[in-house]
Amino acid sequence: MQLTLSGVTYAYPSAPDPIIRDLSIAFPEGWTALLGDNGCGKTTLARLACGLLAPDSGTVTGGLVCAMCEQDPHDEPGGLADFALDYGREAVALRRSFRISDDMPWRFGELSFGERKKLQVAVALWRRPDVLVVDEPTNHLDAPAREQLAEALVRFRGVGILVSHDRDLIDRLAARCASFEAGGVVVRPGGYSAARGQAELERASALRQRASARRELARLSAEKASRAAEAARADARRSKRRIDPKDHDAKGRIDLARVSGKDGQAGRLSSQMDARVASARARAEGVRVERRYDGDLWLEAEPSPRGVVVRVPGGPIPCGEGTLEVPELYVGNTDHVGIVGPNGAGKSTLLRHVRSLVPDDLAVLEVPQEPSRELRERTIREVRGLSDRERGRVLSTVAQLNSEPGRLLEGDRVSPGELRKLMLALGLLARPVVVLMDEPTNHLDLHSVEALERCLASYPGALLLVSHDRRFLGACCSRTWTVGEGRVREA
Repeated sequence: MQLTLSGVTYAYPSAPDPIIRDLSIAFPEGWTALLGDNGCGKTTLARLACGLLAPDSGTVTGGLVCAMCEQDPHDEPGGLADFALDYGREAVALRRSFRISDDMPWRFGELSFGERKKLQVAVALWRRPDVLVVDEPTNHLDAPAREQLAEALVRFRGVGILVSHDRDLIDRLAARCASFEAGGVVVRPGGYSAARGQAELERASALRQRASARRELARLSAEKASRAAEAARADARRSKRRIDPKDHDAKGRIDLARVSGKDGQAGRLSSQMDARVASARARAEGVRVERRYDGDLWLEAEPSPRGVVVRVPGGPIPCGEGTLEVPELYVGNTDHVGIVGPNGAGKSTLLRHVRSLVPDDLAVLEVPQEPSRELRERTIREVRGLSDRERGRVLSTVAQLNSEPGRLLEGDRVSPGELRKLMLALGLLARPVVVLMDEPTNHLDLHSVEALERCLASYPGALLLVSHDRRFLGACCSRTWTVGEGRVREA
């Protein structure tokens, strides 16, 4: 069994250019990981493969049963009630492996995003599709849930397409990686580590080729200039304008040089150099090397003059159907605090409680775990309504966070990862002294995670992050609040 896309092109109605252009790719049985920067077309390709989008041109293998687990966990998966009522061996095994209690499918709207994600994937596996697409499946999941997910996906025997920034999951599942790059989609064998290693070797080779091509261009350009100068001197020697009309010997020598062609050789050689220089320039410009942005996003930011920006009184706070016991906590004006704990423990509840206690006169930048559709639309409207100068600053920040700024406002389609970057970039205009982000690496590609990590680690003000990514928190935060078993502890 194989899923094949042949010569596929697709453009969103409001976009001036196709996001997928004349793409041919085959997905055999086993897992293929799609890699690439936010907004490059990974999810679009996945939706085309599943038949959720129809290509403008080209063909996609038909007749296969497809299931797709979308990034967005807001919507209840189709067939959830049937899955909950199925007490066959496979459904029971899936509920057991994902630690899904009997009541969870019936209160989907009350669940944490991580719990919703587990239900979403479990229902898709229960349907036993020929083609399964999982888009950022580890978003919102704690470490035990990620292990449950990986074990379940390893057992899938159809055509699997994985869109993820989780390096460990890609290494565990993927037999091949399809990477969106400037020249199209490049397929390399192995998981993330193997494919990334091969890509780095290719990049190093391209850098060497470009350097060699530029050296050759410089050498040929210098040689061309030298030959042009020699040709000019030869032209001057062939001219009779400055010769005495009675100097018949000098005129004879010039006529002999013209007949023999010897004196025009420099000019002909100079003309031949034009083609060689043009060819060298084409080679130098034709070597593609991946571009990355880096810079300081916080040049105009500074911490609040107050030593403490938030004081959290000790005591219980509402959390789901129960309470969360919170000790007295303080957030200093330069503190970077990471909030950790299992799914459903109350991390997001604690962050919202802290937000409610920030004084109204302090500038706050808040990026929620899953921005609503209304917030997405409002953010795009605000960016479009900015002055040229402010919009330029916002899009420059987005570029440094590893997205192509010119593409963001072309249409109404902004990926979840790009939306987070856009919200962060827009918030910087207010020079916030407190930044709160819930699962900031969700939906971000790997290069963007690294860029965001550098950005937040250098933030001079107070920072509170909820995340399951311990490596990310370790780079950005110096303090940790652990939420679990109905209480909060500071490590």
